[in-house]
Amino acid sequence: MRVLILHSGEGKDPSLAQTLQRAFEKEGGRIEVISAAAAGSAPISSAQYDLVCLISSFSGVFKPKMPQQIDNILKRVTRLEGKKGAAFVPSKLGSAKALRVLMGLMEKQGVIVDYFATLGSEADSEEAAKRLARSIRP
Repeated sequence: MRVLILHSGEGKDPSLAQTLQRAFEKEGGRIEVISAAAAGSAPISSAQYDLVCLISSFSGVFKPKMPQQIDNILKRVTRLEGKKGAAFVPSKLGSAKALRVLMGLMEKQGVIVDYFATLGSEADSEEAAKRLARSIRP
């Protein structure tokens, strides 16, 4: 199982990405983590990955707003059409609406969002990794 984890690089996102990476490694996956803040401008191919995860912080409660880096990195990732995906946001007030916004951005690029959740603790990440690993394995 190969997993690509993309995150905005803002707020809690880097620590949530590392926690999710450790959880996937426990499940026997090979993980690559890319930060939107440090990714540069070259295209990123998702062809070799079984799953694309996106972690994003957000601002606003009633009308959540995603960081511009998330939209930029999603547009740079190639071969996303039909790829399985998972969307994650930090657990806080307004996270349900933020998940819908993030899923909409992913689906606009052709990703099939199979799983979405809020991440607040290491146990949340481990639960998400176990569930996603079961869905990917043949």
